[in-house]
Amino acid sequence: MKNALTILMLAAFGLAAQAPASTGAKTSKAVKKTTAVQPVTIPADAIATPNGSYSWTDKQGKRWLFTKTPFGIMKSEAQPTTGDSTPVTGVKAIDAGDKVRFETATPFGVITREKNKTDLTDEERSLYDSQHPAQNAKQD
Repeated sequence: MKNALTILMLAAFGLAAQAPASTGAKTSKAVKKTTAVQPVTIPADAIATPNGSYSWTDKQGKRWLFTKTPFGIMKSEAQPTTGDSTPVTGVKAIDAGDKVRFETATPFGVITREKNKTDLTDEERSLYDSQHPAQNAKQD
């Protein structure tokens, strides 16, 4: 029974695939207009940046970044930069005597690292100071 039903379904699909798309109506060939995609090129007056990309400002004042990739040149709108660095989130600075222990929560667990207080970078120092204001008052 299943075999007969399967054969009947295959035959119906085969006949449906052979039927013309339009019945009785004349089909005319529509001329499709195709627009050629212009490849992105780096403007001649673009300024090279140290990281290998190019910066360019258009006539409307919008800044663009051009980057060479293995697939061609990529054009993207430049994001406005501010003088402040973005604050680090998800990092705990724990006072451990002469050292500071930094704990970062990740999907794979907590990553812990320790660093001497004298060896902290400016970013690490500002993170530690923001989380321990009472310690800063004692040092001053």
